[in-house]
Amino acid sequence: MSPYGLTGRFLEVDLSSKSIRETRIPGYIYRMYIGGRGLATYILWRELGRKWHEIDPLGPENMLIIATGPLTGFYPGIKLAVSGKSPQSNGVIGSTVSSDVAFSLKAAGYDGIIIKGASQDPVYLYIEDEHVEIRDAGKLWGLKGSGLLEALRRELGSDEPSLYIGPAGENLVRTAAVMSRWFHAAGYGGYGAVMGSKKLKAIVVKGCGPLPRVADQGEYIKLWREVVERVSQRRIFRQWGTTAGLW
Repeated sequence: MSPYGLTGRFLEVDLSSKSIRETRIPGYIYRMYIGGRGLATYILWRELGRKWHEIDPLGPENMLIIATGPLTGFYPGIKLAVSGKSPQSNGVIGSTVSSDVAFSLKAAGYDGIIIKGASQDPVYLYIEDEHVEIRDAGKLWGLKGSGLLEALRRELGSDEPSLYIGPAGENLVRTAAVMSRWFHAAGYGGYGAVMGSKKLKAIVVKGCGPLPRVADQGEYIKLWREVVERVSQRRIFRQWGTTAGLW
């Protein structure tokens, strides 16, 4: 059984073979590697650790991991970890982004996505609960942020949560970010270039299901209200953003 706040399921997508499957993560692993960063690092070491020095960060053997944590969807504020072998450092960086993809992914029934291989042609990943597709992104390739989001909105008929790359990622710039909305970015590690190397333009997630169970619903609601009240009283982050944390 997975720990509270988690589904125990990851979506595994191989862009080389166009195969999609579900993979389970044992409950004890979640307890040993808490949060998206820790879990992504565990998966990377399990899959690539013994041959790490041979892995080209921009080659098909590298993995791109999108991971949530046990508080995703529960804590008032959403973060998503993006990881893999970094083309910027050759190490592991759990780059986080504020994104409603995190909530939608958990509502779709997954704690994260493991992306392997590389497509020959531009594609995007579309997830709607249990329905998962690898779709053609030929018309989307080359588009910048606002243009891409508008094109996806027209194609899908609605504004769905997404992660995406721009021309920098497509051209394998080793500092390229993975973007969400117009201005949120997983800016560390160069994982936009990893998406570009896989010809993966975007990941769109529409989750309509319930969040995983919590240990004590009443106590959770009580704590949630307390956190919201305390956070709302702190003006510094509203005025200065996360830069205030440097003071």
